Amino acid sequence: MKLIDCLKMAFSDLNKRKLRTSLTCFGIAIGTLLVIIMGGLGQGIQTISNDQIRQVDSFRTISINNSGNDTKIKKIDIDNLNKMKNINGVSQVTASIDTIATEITLQDKTAKKVDINGNNLSFSIFTDGEKNQIKADKKKVKKYGSDPIIAGEILQQNNKDSILIGQGLLDKIGIKDYKSVIGNVIEIKISFPKIEGVPQKSPLIIKSKVAGVVNKAFTSGKNIITTSDELSATIQDYYMNETDYINKKGYTNAQIESKSMEDVSKINDSIKKLGYTTQSSISQVNQMNTMMTIVKALLTAAGVIVLLVASIGVINTMSMAVHEKTKSIGIMKAQGASRKNIRRMFVVQSGSLGFVGAAIGTIVALIIGTIINKILIANKIGGIEQGMKMVDIKVSTVIFTIVFTIIVAMIAGIIPARKAAKLNPVDSLRFE
Repeated sequence: MKLIDCLKMAFSDLNKRKLRTSLTCFGIAIGTLLVIIMGGLGQGIQTISNDQIRQVDSFRTISINNSGNDTKIKKIDIDNLNKMKNINGVSQVTASIDTIATEITLQDKTAKKVDINGNNLSFSIFTDGEKNQIKADKKKVKKYGSDPIIAGEILQQNNKDSILIGQGLLDKIGIKDYKSVIGNVIEIKISFPKIEGVPQKSPLIIKSKVAGVVNKAFTSGKNIITTSDELSATIQDYYMNETDYINKKGYTNAQIESKSMEDVSKINDSIKKLGYTTQSSISQVNQMNTMMTIVKALLTAAGVIVLLVASIGVINTMSMAVHEKTKSIGIMKAQGASRKNIRRMFVVQSGSLGFVGAAIGTIVALIIGTIINKILIANKIGGIEQGMKMVDIKVSTVIFTIVFTIIVAMIAGIIPARKAAKLNPVDSLRFE
């Protein structure tokens, strides 16, 4: 018996028992619908989460820290920084020497224990990632603005003796007219505390000009003075009682920013090959993706369970079909039909039930998915905007579900099919 003949007979028999066929197909359709909707929901959540992660620029930043006293930590030097800058996919590099001033004096105002961040002016001071994050924070933009420099200008390579002062530090010492400090001389004092019985080292006094004021919304805009790396190195030489700090110790911190999220992992591996220990959010991103995959699998599994339960209905329907066609089976066997022919006939009929149910479930799932997405976008629920899909139904999901449903239905039909194939033709012909 050819496959086409089996299909014709299958749909003919299904059409004769419309109510039973409809109820069985309904159960299969519900299972198919849930598999597609749940899979689409999981896919939508994962896609939206990944898109939001890509918009968080801090996830594109890889950090290297060398602030400890561990001699095993590789020095962050200019040669390796240039190698990092030339890695494919790197957009920006920053490098700084962190130190502290004992006291600073500006316009007769003083502040004690002020953090100093000495940047290599060949690289960036403010990364695009930090700028973009502040621009995305509407509250900060409304309160402070989005420009990193609110007065004066940023440090250039030719003004290594000038400094940037944080807006937060000016607020702390009581200076509110930020423009008034531009061009003023700031005195930076570095000294050791007096210890009885220990010779007192003369304090280091550095006089610089204020080139600009850093927006308080930025990290450098708080209780911080931003200088050149050479000025910071001079301070560190004083503290450590030696010379040539940059060449001997290197930089305290370095940040490497990638052009895209997809480049982070590759860049991170390249930096590690240079011998550095890195810190990045790539592991957190991977963990989130793993969690989303698990959620997606669990949601899909819920629909699969319903589909498997619906397969019990297929077994019942096909068992009834075998019972009703017992005499017909006897006639077919008497005319030379083999067990294989009989088995194939009922397996194909089971698959036909699965196909009809899957087709109905798929159509309904696509309609429901579209409606859900439109409702969420129209009401801006959960931050869903135009172009986003909370229920993201892929073509691959639909094809897989239809094929899987047909296979499940055919497997469910094997038991009744085998029973039909084993019927004795004589007993079948006597069946009333």
